[in-house]
Amino acid sequence: MKARRTLAHSTFAAREETGYFLRAMFFENRFRDNQPLTRIGNLPVYGTTIIVAALVIGLVVSALFGGITALAMFAFVPELFWQHGQVWRGLSYLIVGQVNFFTLFMLLFLYSFGRDCEQELGRARYFGFLALLIATPVVIVTLLWLAGFRGYLDGSMHLAIGLVIAFATIYPNVEWRGGIPMKFVALGCLFLAAVGHLSQGDQIGFASTLATCAVSFGYIRAMRAGTFEGFSMPALFRRKPKFRVLPSPDARESESASDLDALLDKIAKSGLASLTAKERARLEAGRAELLKKDQR
Repeated sequence: MKARRTLAHSTFAAREETGYFLRAMFFENRFRDNQPLTRIGNLPVYGTTIIVAALVIGLVVSALFGGITALAMFAFVPELFWQHGQVWRGLSYLIVGQVNFFTLFMLLFLYSFGRDCEQELGRARYFGFLALLIATPVVIVTLLWLAGFRGYLDGSMHLAIGLVIAFATIYPNVEWRGGIPMKFVALGCLFLAAVGHLSQGDQIGFASTLATCAVSFGYIRAMRAGTFEGFSMPALFRRKPKFRVLPSPDARESESASDLDALLDKIAKSGLASLTAKERARLEAGRAELLKKDQR
């Protein structure tokens, strides 16, 4: 058993060392919905491709509105979400925020690691995972609001870092660009994000990013350990099969013998002609069952 575990560990380590692009997928044997939705020329289109394209369009639209106006319309503000029913803010906060040079890297990280996670988890579970990462900051900001902290939530940086954490949790030792192991890339992204939030006095952003990374790490670790197979919308709405309790073989044999006894009693009292067609068929079936038992 120890030799098998050692061999399995060595095999997995070898798979991780095959490289960033040539790796074998950890979840491949269980989740098969990881192929592109379609292709545009030679470009594969994944669910992540559509999501990043929507974010780019949203950022352009919010930039056209102007920074202050876009924040007023789309940022997640707990009071407006919970007390005024502006529920779109639970999702639209992703498309607002300060657009600068680092926005390009954020989008590249979203696309690159989001596509990798989609291939690893399968599309249905990936979308469920994304929904959890998007909802986590909303929950954190709401709890801080209830505790007396005022502020708002904007941008998708926490989502990009959450996906980096997820991929690094699946393949911590796979080398990224420049030969840096993914676990160090993830820690570096988390450190830079934390420093950025704290330098601006953004406690809400800091708490949201930490919570998103913690959820991402714990979720993927649980999937990798086999604790559960992940959340997916199709599985949530799939009808559960109905289970029926079947009688034991002894109970079925007892019931069959009781039926035959009743038929024999009826024959003894009223004769064979009193049986209906259905009862005759039941009598013949019972006779055949008795003959089979005798032959055994």
